[in-house]
Amino acid sequence: MKALPAETVRLLCSSQVITSVLNVVKELVENSLDAGSSSLEVKLENYGLDRIEVRDNGSGIKATDVPVMAVKHYTSKISCHEDLERLETYGFRGEALASLCAISEVVITTRTADDEFSIQYSVDHNGQIVSQKPSHLGEGTTVCAANLFKNLPVRRQYYSNTKKCKEELKRVQNLLMAYAVVKPELRITLSHNKAVVWQKSRVSDHRTALMAVLGAASVANMLPVHLMFAQIGIDGFFPKPGSDFNSTSSSTPDKTFIFVNSRPVHHKEILKLIKQYYTSAQSNKESANRRYPFLMMNITIPASTVDVNLTPDKTEVMLQNKEGVLLAVETMLISLYGYSIDNDDLKTGGSRPGVSSVDVPEHTNVVPTPTTDVRLDEPELLEISPTNADKQDGESSSDFDSINSSLPADDVVMNSTADLNCNSPKPSKSDSGPGQESIVSAESWSTGKAFSNQVTGECLEPVKLHVPKAHEDLGGSTRSSPSKRPSNVIMEKMAKLTAYELISNRSVRQPSSAFSLFEQDTRSQVLQVNPRASPQDVTTAVKERWESLGEEDRKKYESKAEKSLNAYNLQRKRAAEGGGQCGEGKKQMSAESSLNKAQGVKRKAPLANQQALDKLFSSQPSSKRSPAKLSKPLPFSIATLKQSLNLLSYQNRSSAQGLRLVNRLASHGAWVVLCGKKLMLLNPFRVEEALLFKRLLENNILPTVRLQTPVQLTDGVLGGPEYMEVLLNMEKDSACFNGDIYFTDPRLVANGFEIKMIPGSLSSERHVEVTGMADCMPFFGIGDLREILQVIKVRDAKTVEQCRPLKVSNYLESEAVRLARQLPLNLTRADVTNTLCRMKQELEEESQACIHRRPFFHDLVTVPETEQDALQIMSNSC
Repeated sequence: MKALPAETVRLLCSSQVITSVLNVVKELVENSLDAGSSSLEVKLENYGLDRIEVRDNGSGIKATDVPVMAVKHYTSKISCHEDLERLETYGFRGEALASLCAISEVVITTRTADDEFSIQYSVDHNGQIVSQKPSHLGEGTTVCAANLFKNLPVRRQYYSNTKKCKEELKRVQNLLMAYAVVKPELRITLSHNKAVVWQKSRVSDHRTALMAVLGAASVANMLPVHLMFAQIGIDGFFPKPGSDFNSTSSSTPDKTFIFVNSRPVHHKEILKLIKQYYTSAQSNKESANRRYPFLMMNITIPASTVDVNLTPDKTEVMLQNKEGVLLAVETMLISLYGYSIDNDDLKTGGSRPGVSSVDVPEHTNVVPTPTTDVRLDEPELLEISPTNADKQDGESSSDFDSINSSLPADDVVMNSTADLNCNSPKPSKSDSGPGQESIVSAESWSTGKAFSNQVTGECLEPVKLHVPKAHEDLGGSTRSSPSKRPSNVIMEKMAKLTAYELISNRSVRQPSSAFSLFEQDTRSQVLQVNPRASPQDVTTAVKERWESLGEEDRKKYESKAEKSLNAYNLQRKRAAEGGGQCGEGKKQMSAESSLNKAQGVKRKAPLANQQALDKLFSSQPSSKRSPAKLSKPLPFSIATLKQSLNLLSYQNRSSAQGLRLVNRLASHGAWVVLCGKKLMLLNPFRVEEALLFKRLLENNILPTVRLQTPVQLTDGVLGGPEYMEVLLNMEKDSACFNGDIYFTDPRLVANGFEIKMIPGSLSSERHVEVTGMADCMPFFGIGDLREILQVIKVRDAKTVEQCRPLKVSNYLESEAVRLARQLPLNLTRADVTNTLCRMKQELEEESQACIHRRPFFHDLVTVPETEQDALQIMSNSC
């Protein structure tokens, strides 16, 4: 046996702590929360494999702690093992940054309240600082990890599947949602590839935070709960009993937020209890059994009774008083949802493993108070009726009926022993002893006589089919009773206005109200949940949902109703106008008919009126009539006309030169072009990339972000007095009211620099500083400004295109590629012709390649002019 090298040991330990992108984000976010941050920004590139950045506004890292901030097992949160009993932070091991350095490239930028400016540190794989430079970032810490799992190819290969990458991004979002719920004052932003995926602003309470995560419709069906039991406290929000499970649950436990001392954890036993009691409170238990409720539950217990040092990600905890915690959770759930019908332990009178048994007297009614806060120390929580063993079965059942009828309709009442044990016969004292149990034989089970009702003595059937009774009429035929009709089938028309009315002999739909539109969308959902519901029950359920509907959803339906009313009024107006014209035609026709009768001669209408009569009384539908010729103004501009003429002249010139589009290859999106005798293949997307890149170089202006602390420019910072002289000779704006002068030279503004000069009486008193810089690129700073000044000094660059720094050029190249990828795959002939026209005008003849140095054209074959040339080509190919 031999000792492993230190490099191998470090890599093995680090790959156990950092196992995924989720672990990286979790460790960095918890470090930010421990630093007292109120704002978090998480940025991912390529699902976190290329770059992960977590920026906060916390207290920062002190200068004395910087040399060991990424060294393993260095931490400021605990000093000995006994501190774990008083742990108040998320992290405590000091392994996150050290493990991250071993499997990625880490850069840390930090600044405390006492520092004048922030400093950016580059860290090697051992956690040692290799370089440092000033930065423009504000107070707080920014950790950037690039090339994650660079030395673990198998683990990086695991994320080669797009589906797994999207699932990992969803897990990161769910993690940030958990912290957003438990810390309402926290502002969180999650971005992926420079696009915001999810964000939450600062809010005042947990309910508002839940609305930002779950939505207003789900939170409207939730109740706040507060419980104190000895040293165990439970706070949170739970779904209301009997609420619609479609809006308060999902098929995955992602939105079931369980916290222990504000730490998000995964506890299977607590989750099982919650799911069991939530399912028991639903009417459709088969569908609800496969769903997990939306809730937020924070269990507060002493830190000395919980061990969080079980797994590297600290999501699993070990509870010292697990039985007491589970009992408190179950008591809270019982007070909210009542006893679980599926709980076999209550039926048998046993206790659940891991939880001490609770002695519940027989004939006990548990009624939760309708208040939002539930406390065990309140005497009104449990109403326990005394045991009356001397009463007969019939008397006890009537007592229960009287008790249940006296309770409010909104309260949930569960009989713990009398109702749950009704399926087993109760042995008498003379028949069996205290330890004897009733045995169900196979024969009685198969014949359906195993269980009987204690009150009536009838056998209980597992399923009872209700069949309508048949009777014989006078003719001897068997028919069903006409008085007994299904309650959920409409047998006759209801006496109310129909949805259509006739306006000028045309059917026009009446305007729908907001509630009727909502009823159309919701009625099918109610019938899916309860197919046997009657129309009255469905209408009642729809009204309840309408009353609990959020304001945003209600406004949507009100806007739809307003549009329906406007359309109805428009149709009435058109019908009224058409009716007036028709009435005039009828009057004219009646006058002519009376005249014809008086003369006794049938005469034809004059030719001038024939067209009007055909128009009024034509039997052809409106779709077959010739449409009216309407005049429509068209936009016109001299610039568009010039562009069209240039395109036409280019097409004529290109056809004269021999450049002509032949056809498009459907499989590759390329076009076959004939140029003289050569048949070539054109890739129009490469041409578009080059055109976009050139346009961005010339016209794009990088957005500037104001710096919290301006960076002073001196001769030493810029690299010499000659560069300061070049900067001072650049174009400037007029002085402001306070005397400050801002540089307006497009070579500086387009590259994202905002520079201010404070003049003085002497040249030595003149003060120049950078007040704003672009933040769309990492590590963009004073070095890029020095590069711009060097190009102006050495090459006498006059245009913005010539003064682009290397970082800006690379950024604009990526933007050009991103924009080109948004083009449609199948370009039309006119689009390709336009692309070639712009290529001829904007690009030089020698630059016939894209930004990746790949040519636009690819030679295929030379077209032969004569048969002899064709035979020669065929012989050469053979």
